[in-house]
Amino acid sequence: MQRYWLYLVLFASLLGLAACSAQPTQPAPPKIHYGEDTCSDCGMIINDARFAAAYAVQQGQGAYQTFIFDDIGDMLHHMQQNLTLTGAGWWVHDYSSEEWIDATRAYFVVSDQIKTPMNHGTAAFATQESAAQLAGEVGGQVLDWDKVRIEHAVAGHQH
Repeated sequence: MQRYWLYLVLFASLLGLAACSAQPTQPAPPKIHYGEDTCSDCGMIINDARFAAAYAVQQGQGAYQTFIFDDIGDMLHHMQQNLTLTGAGWWVHDYSSEEWIDATRAYFVVSDQIKTPMNHGTAAFATQESAAQLAGEVGGQVLDWDKVRIEHAVAGHQH
């Protein structure tokens, strides 16, 4: 009987390991060391969390390379310049809380009145209401992820 339980525990353990290894790992937002880490696009030191951004690209099964940026516009520029990379996760900081949020679900305010590290004038928000409030204050427009990428490409933002 004791042998039966040993096999049962061993079998359950193997099933657990198989289930864990079958699940692909997902990329996570990076830890940025403000005042030390540099932007993957322009090379400037990243100092302001409100405008920092990042995205990860697939490097193999469960392996990712993450790029970090001092300005949301730099991330969009880097993506345009590297269209052969397969994006696996995109993050921006909420302008108000400075917490990482999924860029594909964020609301972006674009305005020349928003002073960002590289003058792209883009801030991100977790909620549409917060974005609308800043947009009203700075005469900006609120865009979703798809529209901010198109707007950036059309405007031809460069450094």
